[in-house]
Amino acid sequence: MNTIKKIRFALIAALGLLTINSCVKDDDWSLPPVECNNSWETNMSMEELFNMVDTTGGILSFDTERIIEGYVVSSDSTGNFFKTVSIQNSPSNPTRGLQVEMDRTNLYNNFPVGSRIQVNLKGLNVGYDRGMLKVGSNYDSNGTIRVGRMAEALIDGHVKKTCDAIVSITPQVFNGVQEVLNGGIFNTLVTINGMQFADSEMGQTYADAAGQQTVNRKIVDENDKNFVVRNSGYATFAGDLLPTGSGSITVVLSAYDSNNNGAITASEYQLFIRDTNDVNFNNPRFGDGGGPGNTDFVACLNEGFESYTVDNSTFPNYENIAKAGTRKWQIKEFGGNKYIQMGANGTTGQSLVYFIVPVDFSNADKFSFKTKAGYNNGAPLKVYYSTSYTPGENIDNANLQNITSSFTIATGPTTGYDDNFTDSGEYSLASLSGNGVIVFAYEGSGTGVTTTMQIDDIKITDNEDPNCNNNPGGPGVNPPSASAVPLFAGHNFEDWSTFLAGINSFGIKSYATQGVGKGLEGSASLHIEGTPTANDYVFTNLAPSNIPANYSRITFYIKGTSAKSVSLNVYKADGTYYSFNLASLSGDASIQVAGNNQYTGTIDTGGNWALVELDLSGISDLNLSGSGDIFALKVGKEAAYNLDFDNFTIE
Repeated sequence: MNTIKKIRFALIAALGLLTINSCVKDDDWSLPPVECNNSWETNMSMEELFNMVDTTGGILSFDTERIIEGYVVSSDSTGNFFKTVSIQNSPSNPTRGLQVEMDRTNLYNNFPVGSRIQVNLKGLNVGYDRGMLKVGSNYDSNGTIRVGRMAEALIDGHVKKTCDAIVSITPQVFNGVQEVLNGGIFNTLVTINGMQFADSEMGQTYADAAGQQTVNRKIVDENDKNFVVRNSGYATFAGDLLPTGSGSITVVLSAYDSNNNGAITASEYQLFIRDTNDVNFNNPRFGDGGGPGNTDFVACLNEGFESYTVDNSTFPNYENIAKAGTRKWQIKEFGGNKYIQMGANGTTGQSLVYFIVPVDFSNADKFSFKTKAGYNNGAPLKVYYSTSYTPGENIDNANLQNITSSFTIATGPTTGYDDNFTDSGEYSLASLSGNGVIVFAYEGSGTGVTTTMQIDDIKITDNEDPNCNNNPGGPGVNPPSASAVPLFAGHNFEDWSTFLAGINSFGIKSYATQGVGKGLEGSASLHIEGTPTANDYVFTNLAPSNIPANYSRITFYIKGTSAKSVSLNVYKADGTYYSFNLASLSGDASIQVAGNNQYTGTIDTGGNWALVELDLSGISDLNLSGSGDIFALKVGKEAAYNLDFDNFTIE
């Protein structure tokens, strides 16, 4: 290169640098704005489009400009949606939703959630593909013409974001699976309350991140009805563990109709989350027992199953897990006596069902139960204990110690049943410590062992507390001192909004209301009136920031009657809790910590206010963090309550 060429090159390079620097200030690179369009006019409603399409496979083609619009509810930002956008016809209370298929990734950059977009159908195709109405282009799938993705070159000319501001999408809210089946609309955003991942999913991740395989994960409601949540192995959260609690889940509702006949069954529903913020399972597990941190490990128990309804298979304090087959332990009744029963007669394939009782082995001394058998053709019942299993996790990973041979277990006749239950004998728990479980496992098969087993009177005995603290009350309770502070926000229920703002996402049961004029000296109270259908958490309070570091008791006032008692949880720093049971209550009482939640006994204060003290002596690990839970009030199921509470304090 000669000297003149070198000078000319240097000048060009310098000018280039000056040009770049004149465009970029302070190295602050901005994201390009999302392009928008206001030149199109919508001339067809989504409802009109749906009315034109054949649900069983007919495909429409458009040669005139027909423009529809909708609000984006899906997002591929985490990789759980792929080259598709779901839109619904209104940001709230939608009546229709469909999929726009586009051969482009990172569609969230062009069409963010909450944006109003328009689709020009001219040159595109519309039709049902395996149950979902889709807009895109035709393709040949082994001789069948389907609607799939439009080529990337077509996208910008057919799908545009309007210049409207992004809006908030309000999900339609449903309580449980059946409500969704009755009224859910495909390709719309919905929130389903009262759900949790199935027991069989515990310990699993959302998908197969290592193999990048899409996985269906089962979620269930309190009636044991289920859906699947479909998660991509490419999703950023694919390797995250599934949450163990229960609560609400927000999803884009979809389905996969493999027959493409327009008749979508419950088993064909598929739910898609945008990210894990859509899964709010922060409450205790229901039905099959508590999840980690919410389990009542008992040192004293006398379970006769009399408080449960016949055919019930869900238990607040125990797990009932069908690892193989669908049948579970159920409540049955004969001669006025209730018990749990399991048998494999009439089933297909294997049956492996666990009934799991959480136990505080450090304080429990012995264990016993009773059995009855019928139509015997083998021995299906096994009994185990485990100190390595946490309720809510995958029991396949636990170390189960077989102690079946330590018990006398009924065999029963080959036809009919034993006349009476057989005492199992007592098993010493003295050598065990820590929290763990006792497991009753039914192992049978519809083509093998089908013997029906019944279990009753499961007893765990703490020699130092043989009555399970069921009658701890006593006279002489002093009123709150001058140093007492509110246990939670809105502790005296005068400011109902403050109280409601201070409870966790579980909310409050509808039968719990502000009792205006029903509180102390004509003030307000928390009024509970109704007959709960489950052993409910009525409410759970968030921890305030001003609880004293040194404390000795919680006090509150109660008035009224109830056919069952009340149990109270006071939370520790690690998220677990201490249980206090009021048992039979008629006046002032000092309550000691118990091994588990119990609702035995009745309450009748004779129209007077009773002062209750929860004794915190020896307790030093309550939640003082100012976040998380501090207190929960629980009631028993299928019993009438008419109670008022007031002035919860701690000192």
